[in-house]
Amino acid sequence: MNRSNSKPLLAIIGVNFIWGFDFIAIEYMMGFMSPAMFTFIRLMIGAVLLTVCTFLFKGGLRIKGEDMPRVFLSGAIGMSVYFTIENLGTGLTSASFSSLIMATVPIFGMLGDRIIYGNKITPLKVVCILASILGVYLLVSGEPMGISVLGVLAMFAAAISWTIYIVVVKPLYDKYDLMTLLTGLFLSGLIVQTPVVIVSQIVTHASLTVTPMGILVTLATAIVCIIIGEFGYIYAVGKLSTTLVAAFENVLPVTAVIFSIFIFGKILSAAQVVGGLLILISVTAIALLERNTE
Repeated sequence: MNRSNSKPLLAIIGVNFIWGFDFIAIEYMMGFMSPAMFTFIRLMIGAVLLTVCTFLFKGGLRIKGEDMPRVFLSGAIGMSVYFTIENLGTGLTSASFSSLIMATVPIFGMLGDRIIYGNKITPLKVVCILASILGVYLLVSGEPMGISVLGVLAMFAAAISWTIYIVVVKPLYDKYDLMTLLTGLFLSGLIVQTPVVIVSQIVTHASLTVTPMGILVTLATAIVCIIIGEFGYIYAVGKLSTTLVAAFENVLPVTAVIFSIFIFGKILSAAQVVGGLLILISVTAIALLERNTE
């Protein structure tokens, strides 16, 4: 692996590690507020903090008019649409099941790479992706899963929307620094999410329970999982191919199960150990294939 790829690969591994925890946090928080409200609160926290930092350290938000449509679309899809339906799907199923569905992201990622950037889909890549999905299945097969048709459809929609987000936001990396770009994305997502949460609350009459633990989880995940996570993810998206970035989505279930062990005292079965190893081997193989392609 060349040096130019080592940092973004480490970044994407770290991001998926903390996002594995986010799935568990979402499952927990869905008992206190609606998916739309949880998304809105975290986006608001992120937008406020990033806007303040951008004006303090960058002198303001400077995005060219020609790039505003792409920034707004990226923020709408990646921040508002994705997180809302991810919260919905996770709340209706479970953290383990949600991470299993997100394992389909590499498939959509390869298609996006092929359609948008013309990158070749080799048989070995297909084999590695399918092997990693098998690994995810083995990993979560021993976990209790709440099966909901709406939850399953929501998570597939989340996987597709996240893949679209990766493709749309990628060209912006070379034009703006990470802080400026993330501020634009969070503000765009917040603008879209505001009417969504208002309509959602009116239609569903969803309750909002405020507890010290809920406040702590919301604040911590907004800063660590969303802001810091997005910094690392956008950095990796700008440096690596869509296929490779999407492939590391399969690390999510590994970290989700690891956190479940420490938080809920769950113990890995032999099948889950095999599944975790299969995921790591498959993702590593894809990384090597990408290196050879370059």
